[in-house]
This record gives sequence, structure tokens and C-alpha cells, in this order.
Amino acid sequence: MRSTLFPALMMLLSLGCSAHNHPRDGGAMDGGAGVRRVDLDPDAGAPTPIAALPAVTPLTLVQLSGAATIDSSLRLTGRAADAGFGAAAVGQSIHPGDVLLVGGPGGATLGVSPGGRITLYGNSLAEAAGHRGAVLVLSAGVATIEVAPLAADAVRVDTPAGRVIVSGGGCTVAVGDDGSTFVAATGEGVTVWPSPPAPPAQATRLTPAQIAALRQQTPEHPVLLDVEIRELDAVLRPVASRALRRAERVLFSPLGAVAPALRGVAGVRDTAALVVALQRWAAEQRPNVVAIMELSRAGAADVADINAALIRLRASGAALDAETRGRIASQLSLALGRLAARSRRGRDLAVRGGEVTALVQMARFETLRDEAAALATP
Repeated sequence: MRSTLFPALMMLLSLGCSAHNHPRDGGAMDGGAGVRRVDLDPDAGAPTPIAALPAVTPLTLVQLSGAATIDSSLRLTGRAADAGFGAAAVGQSIHPGDVLLVGGPGGATLGVSPGGRITLYGNSLAEAAGHRGAVLVLSAGVATIEVAPLAADAVRVDTPAGRVIVSGGGCTVAVGDDGSTFVAATGEGVTVWPSPPAPPAQATRLTPAQIAALRQQTPEHPVLLDVEIRELDAVLRPVASRALRRAERVLFSPLGAVAPALRGVAGVRDTAALVVALQRWAAEQRPNVVAIMELSRAGAADVADINAALIRLRASGAALDAETRGRIASQLSLALGRLAARSRRGRDLAVRGGEVTALVQMARFETLRDEAAALATP
């Protein structure tokens, strides 16, 4: 359906549908960070690979205290005889798509090349990122991230509230039952990329005449056509970063907005004591239905961002300059990371029951991730 509809949609756009998006200045790029909203360019030939982002790479389990299990049944690449479900072991590689569950007391430390370490504490759930631009998706529990001062690259971890980037020093990250994310910086090299604000008032729109013409061309697929139209109307939303000062702490809601300060940790300065307090906070169950609805609302916006980015990257081909492609690719990576964490958190909440039909909007995550990966492959 998409292969026949898309040329017609893009032809109509190039003939008479002009974008009302105004590029806004972006800050410093960070390989999956700074982005700005861009205009939709006319079709200019075959797609070209997106600008380079840090590739998905395996992690290594370097230290283990307590029980941890690995589910590699959904491993994305390099499937081997060890793919399945079983106890984790020191020296084991965690490949893209593998899920690591740390149970009870203790923790599991992952080595991130070059020069990084991520320690997951009891009752944490994380998976090796299957999208470019991040190494891990933390959807529940507490983790500490450490990066050597002279490391060649930053460590990027996605959560339901956005991406945490550590380029030097470290931080503690905790994801609550509803997807709320707490970040405490222990160095100056910590940046957070929370979810973008609501879509701007002005957006690219197809005219009623153009929509009517498209419906006449494909009368047998009106529902799918409406999906195509909504995806074309989607706008790449601007994303703002926030650099945290040493010892600064911030709590983000599942929608990425700054939330009131987290009670019970204000006076806790020791990292070990902070981890214990955050484990208690992360384990507290929130209202299930409310959390699912909020995550699905945020996830639906992520799907729109991903579709908008894929449309522009596929349609524009070599017409986009390297900087613009890099910005779109970075925003695509951020949206994929948020959706991965929100989708996992929503599915885990659904196990407890409640109204879960809202999660349907996030059900396309794997398909969208795979489309993005194919586009990024030279």
C-alpha cells in the first residue's frame, strides 16, 4: 500500500502543498542529540543512508553480584546457539534486543566500549538498544552510569522520559513504575534530552482538494489512506537539551516535563544510600490505568515523530545536506529510544491488567525500528 500511495502523496506535496515549518536554530550536536524542525523537501531520487550515529554494539557483563537473567529470544542480529532465556554470567555479551533483568539485591555491571560502565541494581529491567544512537534502554529500576574522563565517546541510555547522555563523570538514573525518570548528576558531563513539547500551531497540511483526489485514486483502502495522510501531517517537533550541573537532580514525568522534586532523597548524598532510596521509590506501584494512558499518549507522539522523520529521509534522497540529515537522524534516534522505553514499560504495566487498548498505538515500534535500521544501512 505504501509503495503505491507514497509517490502520489509526494507528487501532490511538490505541486501545491507548501510547508509552514520554520527551522529553529539548534544547539550543539551530540550524535543523537541536537535537532531542529525542518521543511519537507521534494522527492529528489533514491534514499541515501542517514548521517552516522553511534552504531548498536554489544555490551559485556563484567561484574555480577546476585541473580540476573538474560532473555535473548528477541535478539535482533547475530542469533546464535545461546539465544534464549537463562542465567547471566560474567563475560557474557548483551546484544541488541537482549533483555537483562536484575532480581533481588545486588547488581550487574556492563562494560561499554570505550571507557564506560553501567551498573543495574536489583529489580531493574533493561535491554541493549536496537536503534542507533544509544547503548541501553532502561524501562524500570535504578542504574548508575560512569564514563572515564578521556573516553572517546559518551554513553547514552534511553528511558520513558527521554535520553540521558554522560560524556564524563557519572550519574544515577531511576525509572519509576509509571515511567517517571529521576537523574542525579555526579559530574559536569551529564545532559538530558527530555521529550519535546506539544506540536507547534503551524504544521504541514494537505489541502481538502488534495485529500479528495487521493481518496478517489484509492477508494478500496480508505482507512490506510487516512493513516498515510496523518503521517504526512506529522511535524518533527523541536527537542531541547538540558545540561545538569554537578550534584544537580531532576525528575521528569513520563511526558518529559520537569516534575516536582522527589521526596525522600533530598538529604541523601551517598551514592549507595541514594540507590537504596531510589529502589524503594521505583518499586512503588502507581495507578495502573493512568500510567498506561499517559505512556500511550506519549508513545503516540513518538510514532508521529518517527513517521515524520522516515518520510523526510526516504523522500528527500540526496537533496538534504549533511547537517540537515544529521539533525533528522538524531531526532529519529531520540524518538525511537523514547518509544522503546515507553513501549516496554506500558507492556509490563499491562501485565497487571486494566484498560490496555491505548497501547495499540505503540504496537508498531518493532516495525518502525526495523525501517529506521534499514534506512541507516549503506
